[in-house]
Amino acid sequence: MARPEPTAKRGCAGGQAVAGDGVDRLSALPDGLLHAVLSFLPAPQVVRTCVLSRRWRRLWRSAPRVNVDELNLGITVPCSRGDLEARWGRFEDFADNLLLFHDSTSSLGEFRYSSHLYNPRQVDRWVRRGIEYCPAVLEIQTYSFSDHRRFKLPPVAASSLHRLKTLRLSNVNLGCNFTDLLCSGCPFLEDLEFCCCDFYGNCSQGITIASPTLNKLVMNCCKDNTSHPLVITAPSLVYLRLHFGCYKNGISLHKMDSLVTASIYTDENQTFTEKNQRELLGSLFNLTGLELLGFETEVMMLSDKPDKCPIFCNMRTLYLYGCFLDEYDLNEKLEALECFLHNAPFLEKLTLERCMFVSFSDSEWEIERKNITLQHQDKKTFQCPKLKLVEVMYEYDHDHQLIELLWNLGKSLPNANIKLTKVK
Repeated sequence: MARPEPTAKRGCAGGQAVAGDGVDRLSALPDGLLHAVLSFLPAPQVVRTCVLSRRWRRLWRSAPRVNVDELNLGITVPCSRGDLEARWGRFEDFADNLLLFHDSTSSLGEFRYSSHLYNPRQVDRWVRRGIEYCPAVLEIQTYSFSDHRRFKLPPVAASSLHRLKTLRLSNVNLGCNFTDLLCSGCPFLEDLEFCCCDFYGNCSQGITIASPTLNKLVMNCCKDNTSHPLVITAPSLVYLRLHFGCYKNGISLHKMDSLVTASIYTDENQTFTEKNQRELLGSLFNLTGLELLGFETEVMMLSDKPDKCPIFCNMRTLYLYGCFLDEYDLNEKLEALECFLHNAPFLEKLTLERCMFVSFSDSEWEIERKNITLQHQDKKTFQCPKLKLVEVMYEYDHDHQLIELLWNLGKSLPNANIKLTKVK
């Protein structure tokens, strides 16, 4: 009978991981594989690997991924003032040593920083140091104890961004020259994301985001405080998300021929004016999927002159959330919807979530139900021959308005299946 192979031991004296034959197989792996293993660990654990063996002693210093995160050092908010100061002191010591002793002769694959602005000067120094390593991925996420306080990005040399492919900034103040630096210093930029960032300063030409290589752009809750429109020129852009924020002079899109999917959220004209909303829609003529939130009836009319309306020849899916919630009656809202659908001749799926009427819970003693009359006369059908599915997602049927909506959609789109979904 054959004897079973000896099983590997999990450890031995000196902390080395060895197999049953006494060979340290893990340490025998090439640096690239060991660095890949380290990339899954929080920064404190990465540094602790230096005690495993002589082979691991300096390995952490050349790790291609540096992630400085206050959560890994036990900093949580809220906590007492004294406890916060003690924990932040340990965080400072760790971050200082991590960045000071990291191998400065090799570029970083990724540098990620995340913390509260307890000591902005220290944060500024760490971010500068991280950017000096010329990372391919750069993420800076700061949290403020005050809603009006944001981290001001320090001056950056263009030479430090020449390898950059992904940039994500959160809660950061950006000066006028920052986007110019992106245009000139990031020849390989592909993924750009701003969250709760402010563009400020006296820019004579305004803010311009221009990149021939950019294929994804996300701007969530940002503000453009300059006196000019924010201009985006990205011929390779595939995905665009503009959610809320404030752009008092609007956003202008140029050379969007590669755009496939866009998502635009507005909030009672605070994000974009009605004119700018129409202009944005007119710039999205080439995409296949569009998601809109907060667009109202007049905007969805697109234009008073039909010959000037954009034609969405490639659009296959349209998702509308919280649209047509103004004071127009249902027939006028459906007329605006018809205008838009007429210019999307190959649309296959339309989703209406919480659209056409304000949805809220009521009870019999709070409101008196009204009798409704469903008109039987022939109604003009929408010119959207490829549309096969209309999904209506609602929360409550207030005062029979949902019934009226479904009735009118059924008469206007006789060849489309209508799916009704209740959401919470």
